[in-house]
Amino acid sequence: MEILKYEKIEASFKPWNEDYFDVAKALIEFISTKEFEVIHIGSTSFMVGGKGIIDLSILYKNNDLNKAINHIKSLGFQDQISQNPFPKERPRKDGIVIFNNSKYIIHLHVIENNSIEHIKQLKYKEYMLSNPSARKEYENKKLEILKKGIIEQEEYGKEKSPFVKSIITKIDI
Repeated sequence: MEILKYEKIEASFKPWNEDYFDVAKALIEFISTKEFEVIHIGSTSFMVGGKGIIDLSILYKNNDLNKAINHIKSLGFQDQISQNPFPKERPRKDGIVIFNNSKYIIHLHVIENNSIEHIKQLKYKEYMLSNPSARKEYENKKLEILKKGIIEQEEYGKEKSPFVKSIITKIDI
């Protein structure tokens, strides 16, 4: 698998489809090592339409943040392109893959294994998978944001953030 140069896209709505699971599975196999587990997170992991960006987290242990970053950069992932990137102690690396002749954008979050953020990611995904009405509400929220003409990725993210935070506050962590 080859990680291609990242391209920042405008927010749009793509219905969820099974291909996201196949791409995520292939990437997990490509990125994972004995030292680093990789998990599929975000909307594509719980069957919600949206920008179609596949979010993954690489989980590191024993203060091996730099080792994890070096590993994924050696695979071709690049630094996040943003005016407000994730902090150095919790970075995101990005890339693109071609899978079955289609292009997929990848956001790879670098997270400490068993950290509060890791647990939040798992519980949020679990909640969304078990609540079809919450998934539909989230899709509707995304469509509402786009109807307002908000298509810049970071602004779009800020607009949907209250929904995500409202779910996380419901979850017992």
